[in-house]
Amino acid sequence: MAIAGCNGDEPPSPEVPSPPKQRQVAVPTVAAPTVAAPTAEPPPAPTSPAAKAATTAPPPPTPTTEAAPTAEASPTAEAEAEAEPTPTPEVAVTKEAQEPVTGGLRPLEAYGFQAHLYNQDRSLLTRLTREAGFDWLKQQVVWFYTEPEQKGGYDWRELDKVVTAVNDAGLKFLISVVRAPTWALNGRDHGPPENLADLTDFMQALSSRYRGHVHAYEVWNEANLSREWGYGRLNAGEFVELLGAGHRGIKAGDPDAVIIGGALTPAGDVDVPDQKIQAIDDLRFLRQMYEYNGGVVRDYFDAWGMHPGGFNNAPDQAMGSDRGNGWNGHHSFYFLRFTEHRQVMEEFGDGHKPIWFTEFGWSTENQDPNYGFGKDNSEQDQADFLVRAFDVIRADFPYVTHMFVWNLNFQMVVGPEDEKYPFGVIKSDGSPRPAYEALKTMDKGR
Repeated sequence: MAIAGCNGDEPPSPEVPSPPKQRQVAVPTVAAPTVAAPTAEPPPAPTSPAAKAATTAPPPPTPTTEAAPTAEASPTAEAEAEAEPTPTPEVAVTKEAQEPVTGGLRPLEAYGFQAHLYNQDRSLLTRLTREAGFDWLKQQVVWFYTEPEQKGGYDWRELDKVVTAVNDAGLKFLISVVRAPTWALNGRDHGPPENLADLTDFMQALSSRYRGHVHAYEVWNEANLSREWGYGRLNAGEFVELLGAGHRGIKAGDPDAVIIGGALTPAGDVDVPDQKIQAIDDLRFLRQMYEYNGGVVRDYFDAWGMHPGGFNNAPDQAMGSDRGNGWNGHHSFYFLRFTEHRQVMEEFGDGHKPIWFTEFGWSTENQDPNYGFGKDNSEQDQADFLVRAFDVIRADFPYVTHMFVWNLNFQMVVGPEDEKYPFGVIKSDGSPRPAYEALKTMDKGR
């Protein structure tokens, strides 16, 4: 059994927050944007090899296992009182999302990078984003750095600079919020807050401050993994309640913001007690979310987030098929895993909502032994797979509207021994890797 992305970290300095680990769990078998959604009519018959693979693949095996203004000139005052949440808006489909364009491929609503913008050369990173023809950035915001010592004790200084830089560059911005501060954990060592009202209040203050400047919020990250939620505590119903708390806060602070249901880690069922590593199969976890409390989760997000993992497999490769040694078989190892999430959404009446890929990418050779699949991917493979992933989605899956490449610049933030490093598409000096050049020259249908 190999587990990817579950090594522990020492907490980084509060003055210079560094990005958390890429959190994918693998169980290899032995052998103010407009959000687009599909129309009610059934989608066209799949035309690409990837679409056909998604509809003909074998069933899954049972797994074994910084520019917001400164504080004096913030866009709005920090929220001080709770407000009734605004109902989830209708998600309208745009003409561009329905009609194919150049080469038969529709443009996406968003071409994005996940980046680390804290304490970085933000002018360089926003310029590289624009030069690539991308129009969105994503930043993960660690709650315990932003409200570190006590409830209401906010430190917006670096995040203000991040939001300002993104806005000044004319880019749209997605924020993913994770990891409660110690004061909110009530004895837990990490994970969600003990009192969900604390998250509601934080999200209301955050979305109120950056109203109109942050366009979408992803609530939490990979809640089916113990690293994010706590060993022995994984619970789909609790995650639904957390999504509700985040939804109430965001809509109270910015009714126009788009709320993304926090993506799950692609995983099978895992339990390694001596390492306190645990995961619940992402597809089973999603089903449990919809089964909880009459499907109330449908009211808590405008689009579903996903982290489709490619591992050492091509984006149009049929689930269950082999490439390289290991990291094959279980469907969570394949980019097309998102099609199974879509089936669950449709089963529970949520098929009108779009899916956002808030994180996807391919590692090249990786010094972290848990990411051994990277050795099967050359730099050219990484470049080809990323471009093919965009082509696959644009050709046959109109319900996927936003795609964020993991990652832009983590080679500038962490060392080569960190598993995030070889996912990066620019080098530590800011020069392009083949993947960046391929994404830059990729036809985007615009």
